[in-house]
Amino acid sequence: MCGITGWFSPEPIPSHELSTLERMLRSIKHRGPDDQGTILLPHACLGHVRLSIIDLDSGQQPMTSHDGRFTIIFNGEIYNYKALRQELLSLGHHFATHSDTEVILEIYRKYGRAGFSRLRGMFAFALWDKDNNSGLLVRDSLGIKPLFFHQTSNSSIIFASESKAILTKLQNTPEMDLQQLHLLMNFRYLPGEASLFRGIKQLAPGKILCWSPNKSIQYYDIDKPQAGNGDTLKQLRDSVYSHMTADVAVGCYLSGGIDSSTVAVLSAEHATHRLQTFTIDVGDDPKEAQYAAETAEQFGFHNLQLKMENDITAELPALLWHLEVPKINALQNWQLAKFTSQHIKVVLSGLGGDELFLGYNFHKILAQADSLSKIVPSFITASLGTGLSKLYHAINPLTWSEGERSLCILQQLGNWPAVYGLIRNVWDSKGLRRKIYGERMQDEQLPDAFEYLHQHWFNNADPVLAAAQFEWLQKMVNDLLWQEDRISMAHGLEVRTPLVDNMLYAHVHQFQRATLMHNNKQKAYMKQTVASILPDKIINRPKSGFQVSSYEFFHKHLKALADEQLTEQKVNEVGLFNYKFIKHVLSFTPTKRLRWHYFILYFMLLTHIWVQLFESNEWSKRI
Repeated sequence: MCGITGWFSPEPIPSHELSTLERMLRSIKHRGPDDQGTILLPHACLGHVRLSIIDLDSGQQPMTSHDGRFTIIFNGEIYNYKALRQELLSLGHHFATHSDTEVILEIYRKYGRAGFSRLRGMFAFALWDKDNNSGLLVRDSLGIKPLFFHQTSNSSIIFASESKAILTKLQNTPEMDLQQLHLLMNFRYLPGEASLFRGIKQLAPGKILCWSPNKSIQYYDIDKPQAGNGDTLKQLRDSVYSHMTADVAVGCYLSGGIDSSTVAVLSAEHATHRLQTFTIDVGDDPKEAQYAAETAEQFGFHNLQLKMENDITAELPALLWHLEVPKINALQNWQLAKFTSQHIKVVLSGLGGDELFLGYNFHKILAQADSLSKIVPSFITASLGTGLSKLYHAINPLTWSEGERSLCILQQLGNWPAVYGLIRNVWDSKGLRRKIYGERMQDEQLPDAFEYLHQHWFNNADPVLAAAQFEWLQKMVNDLLWQEDRISMAHGLEVRTPLVDNMLYAHVHQFQRATLMHNNKQKAYMKQTVASILPDKIINRPKSGFQVSSYEFFHKHLKALADEQLTEQKVNEVGLFNYKFIKHVLSFTPTKRLRWHYFILYFMLLTHIWVQLFESNEWSKRI
């Protein structure tokens, strides 16, 4: 695992720009504390920091092919590189290293862009072709590894694993993209290819950006893999086994639930040592740590546990510096990664199981709504919802309560993008904008979050599968994987996600909802699949979310910081939010019904810290 940065330029790059590249690398040094390398070519400047996992002795980058034509900087891991290397050797290719990086070079030499579809793993890389004077930016099809870029007025492309490196090159005060902030406030992540910095965006998952000095940028797709052969348990085994490819020890996160337990048990089948597992004591279910300990004892794992620290507010600026975007539920991941990195370099996570096998409560709620829509005509549910809403507003003073959202779902039944959005707490409306936002946001032409859902919804007759596909391409990439990458890399830890794997996804994506959620039971198919390797008490444990209660967390951990950051004076000075909303929420006794409201307050607090960190250039002092 590594960090990459650099740029392609239509003009020859002077030698003194190497010092600029060095500064860019310092901003992402945490991603690769083991090694660093740079190269200056006439029209490309490439830099790399390395966390050594594969071929510890000779995998240094930038790496140039033996004939000097291709140069690559690569972030990620290719799990099937040994098989690809053997195939290329049989075809007459030569290798100077045993690294997966060199395999990418030779795959490209043999198959061109089409060869990238043969890579199983997580990757983002830049590749320069000296003979054609052209460059490629490439990102894996699931978006596991990040790759950001900015196009300048002279058609240069500046790119990096994190936006900080691009900001270092631009030397401008970062400017927040308020349209993206609005979508962030609705989705709790940035959908699409945006960053929170105006002018910087992501390369979309599965895309190849082709650049040359005399041509406009062209985009190509990485071909998707065919579904693998064999049953689903075999596919799970293959994925976990491939994700253990490393020249260092590999451990596992363990929560005691079905996803992490499956990954850990399958890992132990191939481990050459007693499996190390890591757990943080936090979550909706207070027994999560106990469950993890019981699972570890049953299977003979070594389980190390961390009690979530109480004094955490001092870490928020550092967390935001790494994340580059406000995020909920990141602090517990931060502490777990920090703890795990003290013991090991590579860890497998159960991330993706709920998204792949339909394990969330919203999948069940959406399935129930679909069943209701087939029984009751939409004009009846719409009329009922409208009438009850008027009565509800007359007796309930709370803005956007859970009851109000439920009635909105009833009104919108059959309009599945809207129903999904409401279940997921998308709130966008003119009335709520006026209540939540300050002048700076009110003056901006903000996109409609519900319209975004409609534009990116999938033409699928089954709303549950359509929602699952939306989340796989949006929330998975821009919330879960984004957070996992940044937080682990902040501590020099490589987190791998065998349940987020292109071959496994192609296999499971064939199934209909009736298979994955038999009788509308969450994760029914996965439970059936792993019944031969996990005991019933693990399979049938109640689901425990890796999150905290928003109102309890706010008052226990964040209230003092909020009293400092969300004063009327500061809120009006920053201009993004409406102080009356903050005062209104805090006037109520904190209860579960205020969960959404406290998420909004948490985002407001984090956004103020983001503004203080980036728009004042405090961020650059951390380089």
